[in-house]
Amino acid sequence: MKTKILVLSLMATFFFISCNKDETTPAVLINSDDVVENAKIDNISDDVLQIVESQSNEEIGGRGIATAENFLTNCATVSTVQLENTWTRTVDFGSENCTLLNGNTVRGKIIIVFTNNFSASTRTISYSFDNFYHNDRHVEGNRTVVRTILANGHPQATIDMNLTITNPAGGVYTRVGTRVREFTEGYSTPFIIADNVFSITGTWTTTLPNGMMHIATITSPVIRKMDCLFRVQGTISFTRNNNLAILDFGNGDCDNLATITVNGIVRNIILGN
Repeated sequence: MKTKILVLSLMATFFFISCNKDETTPAVLINSDDVVENAKIDNISDDVLQIVESQSNEEIGGRGIATAENFLTNCATVSTVQLENTWTRTVDFGSENCTLLNGNTVRGKIIIVFTNNFSASTRTISYSFDNFYHNDRHVEGNRTVVRTILANGHPQATIDMNLTITNPAGGVYTRVGTRVREFTEGYSTPFIIADNVFSITGTWTTTLPNGMMHIATITSPVIRKMDCLFRVQGTISFTRNNNLAILDFGNGDCDNLATITVNGIVRNIILGN
């Protein structure tokens, strides 16, 4: 009887240790690869929003189109269909990669739908994708953008996200949530893109290829300068299974360096496109 009790006790102890180990295994922790992939998806969001906003701001031949053509580096064909006051604008990058002004590559189409109330203080813009790739990542889904003018005069875009991204290795990521992008510098010089600066906030949930999910929240506004390929400042927190990771983009320098802090341990990482 004592032997049986001892065996049962050992089995229970082993089960407890195994469960405890499973709860802290690296498989459920947030790692640098997850964070780097998240940053690449953010990069997609920035470029697509730049294209969408510039293509929906003015009539054909207006200053918004001139600005967009600079960013698109003349590698896209833009066509517009008008039905009363609703415009459907298709930006076609073709079937081979072309390079945007900031060095990222795209192919496929972005379809943008908006009304021609260009002077309204609040506008709603929707857009979708047709076989669209950004840096060889397949982008699917749709978005709605509500564009407003703040009291300080800064244009602001609130983006409702519902996206699926497939990376070159075949990994599928889905993302739902909200991002808010305030246009803080350069909005008064529409023909110049290099002086544009944006402050980004928001929160979203990303589902990884292995089915795990993490919640991302911008805890300090992320700063994006259009003359730099990377984010230059700000922090994003990631939570998964009560584990916490913090991505810090740095002090404003234009580089691909960042730090990630996972449960108190700091590591240097390199962000790619």
